Amino acid sequence: MKSVEEEKSAVIEWLLHPHELGREPYAVEYVKTVTDEEESECMIFKYKKAETEPWLLAISSESGIFSHMEEYDPDTDEKDAIELLTALKQFWKNKAAEAEEREDRAKKAGAFLAFVLLKAPEWDHERFEKDFEADWGVNLDPPELKDGENNSTIVYSTQGSDVGAIFAVSLIDRCVPNEEAEYHAQFNYMWKEAVSVTKTHKAHMIVTVLSKTDPVTSGTLFAQVLSTLCKWENTLGVYYNDVVAEPRFLVAVSDLIRQDQFPLPSLVWFGLGRSWKGVNAYTCGLTKFGKDELEILESDKDPGELRGFLMNIAAYVIGQDVILHDGETIGVSNEQRIKIVRSEGVNVQGDSLKIMY
Repeated sequence: MKSVEEEKSAVIEWLLHPHELGREPYAVEYVKTVTDEEESECMIFKYKKAETEPWLLAISSESGIFSHMEEYDPDTDEKDAIELLTALKQFWKNKAAEAEEREDRAKKAGAFLAFVLLKAPEWDHERFEKDFEADWGVNLDPPELKDGENNSTIVYSTQGSDVGAIFAVSLIDRCVPNEEAEYHAQFNYMWKEAVSVTKTHKAHMIVTVLSKTDPVTSGTLFAQVLSTLCKWENTLGVYYNDVVAEPRFLVAVSDLIRQDQFPLPSLVWFGLGRSWKGVNAYTCGLTKFGKDELEILESDKDPGELRGFLMNIAAYVIGQDVILHDGETIGVSNEQRIKIVRSEGVNVQGDSLKIMY
């Protein structure tokens, strides 16, 4: 390691970064040097944001500089510093394995599926092609018709655009089996009539989008297709992401695309529920982007706040293509450090990342 003064200067430079303190600290002092079980050394520093504020803990080591911006405690500083060093080492191990992890996740990402619930088993593909071009300025290649003359399954590709994806629409002359849609409709807290409306569907269309490029691109196409179909009077709702969405909601959210924004609420459901211990919030749809679903369990915070927080995190991990790992921390500000724990999902299938918010 370098000299104390050199390491102190490096700590100050690290704190100046916009993603950390974002300014020069009021004071920085060297405390001591400690060694962990792997014989890795780290220097303990304490720093103040302002004269009247408490001392905070930071470390400098061969693995880098790190601080949770938590209060410095002279009685536990060595233990606290080793914990920071361990977290820093794990971060770099995760980074080393991330390339392979991204490749594996990418194989499972980019496929989107929805069931469009219909009043009657009717579907006019020529009208859809005209409406889609009018809505989005995208001309669809002549459809590849299947199933003989009934045209019940049509496969499209886009031309004159950078979407680089194909999608299929299949008409099914019956309800979604086993009352599956009716069951999941109850979880749409934004649509009181979701269950009663879903019960009236007589047929459905299966919409599938497969990406040739990336899930953000194919997800946008998916939102466009659903929006066009949701304008039809025959459409009652859309069942996907373990919920039934209201047509006018998907149409409204799709306007984000016209503003060159990503239609996140069309592609990820932000669920809410209550238990006797508090409020639960979760995502459903992040796996389509090669990410883990997120959950907040038994929180005492307002449901709207939890939903907004999860939306911010989801927008971050999709927009910046971030992979979050067990044991890391996250926050919506430089000071906020919220622990992440990976474990079996409570409100979602498979493992999820629990945010201790």
